[in-house]
Amino acid sequence: MDPFSLVIQLVVGLVLSLASTLLKQAFSRPQDQKTATGTRGTVSIGGRVPQSFLIGTVADAGKLEYRNAWGNDGEVPNAYLTDVYSFGDLPVTGMAGIFVNGIRRTVSGTGVVAQGNPVVLAEDGGTRRLWRKFFDGAQTTADSYLVSKFGSDADRAWTSDMIGRGVPVLITTALWSETTWTGFPSFVGEFQGIKLYDPRQDSTAGGSGSQRWDDPSTWAFSDNNLVIVYNIERGIHYSPAGATTLGAHIWGGRKTAAQLPYDAWAAAMDACDLAINLKGGGTEKQFRGGRKISLNERPADVIKDFLIGANARICHGSDGTVWPLVGVPDEADFSFTDADVLATEELGSIPFPNLDEIINGATATYREPSQAWEDKETAPYYRSDLEEEDDGRRQVEGLSLETTFSGTQAQRILKAVVEEGRRFGRHVVALPAAYAQFRPLQVGAWTSDRFGYSGKKFLITVRTRPIWGWVVFGLQEIDAADHDWNPETDEQPLSFAPVVTNRPAPQEVSGFSVAPGIAVDSDGVSRRPAIDVFWSSASVTVDVRAVRITIRLAADEIIVWEGEAPRPELGEARIIQALLPNEDYEVQIQYVPFSGRVTVESSWIPVTTPNVKLGPDDIDITFADIAAEIVEDLKWISEGVRSSLDNFERFGSLLSEQDLANFNDREVLKRELRKKVGDLEASFVEIIEVALGPNGAIANALSSLYAAMGGNSAQVMVRMGAEATPVGVEARWGMQLSTDGETFGSAAFLAQINTDGESQLVLDADRTVISTDGGTNVVALFNSEGAVIRDMTVGTIKSADGQSFWNLTTGEFQISSS
Repeated sequence: MDPFSLVIQLVVGLVLSLASTLLKQAFSRPQDQKTATGTRGTVSIGGRVPQSFLIGTVADAGKLEYRNAWGNDGEVPNAYLTDVYSFGDLPVTGMAGIFVNGIRRTVSGTGVVAQGNPVVLAEDGGTRRLWRKFFDGAQTTADSYLVSKFGSDADRAWTSDMIGRGVPVLITTALWSETTWTGFPSFVGEFQGIKLYDPRQDSTAGGSGSQRWDDPSTWAFSDNNLVIVYNIERGIHYSPAGATTLGAHIWGGRKTAAQLPYDAWAAAMDACDLAINLKGGGTEKQFRGGRKISLNERPADVIKDFLIGANARICHGSDGTVWPLVGVPDEADFSFTDADVLATEELGSIPFPNLDEIINGATATYREPSQAWEDKETAPYYRSDLEEEDDGRRQVEGLSLETTFSGTQAQRILKAVVEEGRRFGRHVVALPAAYAQFRPLQVGAWTSDRFGYSGKKFLITVRTRPIWGWVVFGLQEIDAADHDWNPETDEQPLSFAPVVTNRPAPQEVSGFSVAPGIAVDSDGVSRRPAIDVFWSSASVTVDVRAVRITIRLAADEIIVWEGEAPRPELGEARIIQALLPNEDYEVQIQYVPFSGRVTVESSWIPVTTPNVKLGPDDIDITFADIAAEIVEDLKWISEGVRSSLDNFERFGSLLSEQDLANFNDREVLKRELRKKVGDLEASFVEIIEVALGPNGAIANALSSLYAAMGGNSAQVMVRMGAEATPVGVEARWGMQLSTDGETFGSAAFLAQINTDGESQLVLDADRTVISTDGGTNVVALFNSEGAVIRDMTVGTIKSADGQSFWNLTTGEFQISSS
């Protein structure tokens, strides 16, 4: 084969092997390329994680560096869980958002505490249960919160030298709550990645602005795809926070500014920043991207991801120059005709691909921020007319857009890939030396009678210049219309299931009712008013531990009782505690689950308790018991007066012999009159004594009137006493009248207050009369047969056993012989 033909065939081989179209570029990712370096929703744990950094707009779950618990919440120990996550090994611009358990949450700027800013959770009811602190990698000291909480931890101390220089760090603290958390919370951070150099912002490089390549402190955040590619080509460096000189090169290329021509790169960057109208209003930049990059990845593979996400291409010249192109130009850079093609050289025409090698539709996945940056499919791009051209076959390829986080951007990429993939025209041509000034990614317009072309545009994909002076181009058919975008017709709606915490709806009570009830004893006697509470037993068969019952007074809504029915499966409970008879109440219930899920309180339902009051069976002291006590109390008057007079005759004091030793400071006053002739006798004695001692003070007084004739006598005895001792204070006053002869008679009155503060009045007589109007109006008579009351207003007359009653207000009555 002659040398000329050899050159042509070599170029043909290059054209066939190179990714000359967006379609070929998109589907030519190496089989061994790691695609798991984009957004990762699962946190990394352990030390075998390659170094990495975040670039552009990107989300990541980070690497768990530390976990510990501290503090109490009420009776719950270790109620606060603190996690520390790292996000790569280079400082980032900032943290733009946080996802908690897959849901985007708002970070509050108020209520900041030692553990950071509160994270607002819809399910926390306003009680903050999550906080976060973020360091962008510029920190120079260890976090004071971690050091104060865990600096002295015996097993896992967080010491003052744990700074994390250059490492973006997220600290989260979650407060335990069985209703908020179902497990350890998971987090995904949304970030503005490392700061980048944009030559358009550098007035010394051809742009306008204060940025300088050799001063990283002037750089700023960017998610422009071609700005990212530019920085990868020049190299990623680590410069400490605030550094004004370029730091150590850690990854990427080492291109100079001269090898990345400003005009071409600025035009490509501007194309990415182009504002695209959205169907629903507003705009978005045409091509934005972001990604986590591991240092063990090949820069060329990462660059290809960003190029795919921008419908972009680059070519590397033999002199090291790198040229970019976003989309395709509307205008050609040069034109030529068949007359310019060297007739002496063989014209290489590349045949159309086989039907199995072409596509007429495509689908794509991208990172969706509203779905916690999970991979989502954008609307597919189909062309029914192309399917008809392809024998009615739908031939679709799937595209993974590793750097794209906009569904509409993904749709624009799909359209251009499919449309440009239908441009089958490829040629290899030899042109005179004058055309050697043009390079790959420039466009030539070819007018050809041979092929029927009239100014048809071709993209230079390969360029070589043999030593004989002419230049050989590999050409790919293009059309700027392939990249046109009309949002009204081209943009398709995006549809996602809402990202929410799928908690069951709060359970409401079912079948709730109340009724008045009566608690009876084993003999069937009504003893207490009650309230019977009912609910549906079927509604509590799953995850209900108890039913909480609350009872309040209807009049003032004061809670009188609250408790739990521990056997909800019964569907009912009777409440007898703290209830009064014939009282209006309101009752409310709520299911209490095992799991702590939310349940709803019922409404308040009114109920009136039955008028069941205390009966004889409820009184512990019987009349016999009371009678025994009264007999002893009255002896204090009769026998007490006589024994006291005997003591006075023996010891000169009313005190007992025992009390004489305890009350040694005494004074006594006595008056006495006596007369006796034969069997006639009359006397009056009065003694008053006061005494003090270490054990308190006592004041006693007694008087006795006595008259006798023959064997008959009459006596009036009065006794008074007041005591103040360590046991307490008490007072008594009593009077007893008695006669003794052929018949014995007695009448007594006793008033007393015991040391426990209980007071008592006792009337003891054969007949007691209560009257008014000087005795002319007898109101009541009490004697051994019972009581006679002239007029009495009562509500209910009831038998001692409660079985018979007469309600004088309603007329209701019951007579029972049982």
